[in-house]
Amino acid sequence: MRLEGLVEMTQCLLVDEDRAEMRELSRLFGGYGFQLSESADAASALKHCQTHKPDVVVMTDRIGGMSSGDFVKRIRKNARGKPPVVLLYTEQPDTETIGRVILEGAAECLMKPLDRDLLEFKLKQVGLL
Repeated sequence: MRLEGLVEMTQCLLVDEDRAEMRELSRLFGGYGFQLSESADAASALKHCQTHKPDVVVMTDRIGGMSSGDFVKRIRKNARGKPPVVLLYTEQPDTETIGRVILEGAAECLMKPLDRDLLEFKLKQVGLL
């Protein structure tokens, strides 16, 4: 619901089981004014996507409960209307996994550690900034 005079914020779901990584993601993405939510595993993230319909999902390649490719596939399958932009971030340059996640519908893959300039470029590239 959009109220007159209020700016609609970009809804961003961060998915990572590592608390330290989650804090870093929150710091980085919060700096862009996104409204942040967090999930530590695939099941809670999928439930959140169904009820809150985020604009963007930032996920690690370590999703508890399912592969990152299956996770992206389910997010896109369950989306009613426009699916969220999905960004994968990883420290392992595993081209097979990255390729599978991109084929399932992820918009971009980011490598750890996240560089702020590159992140901003990628966010602009996928239309989030």
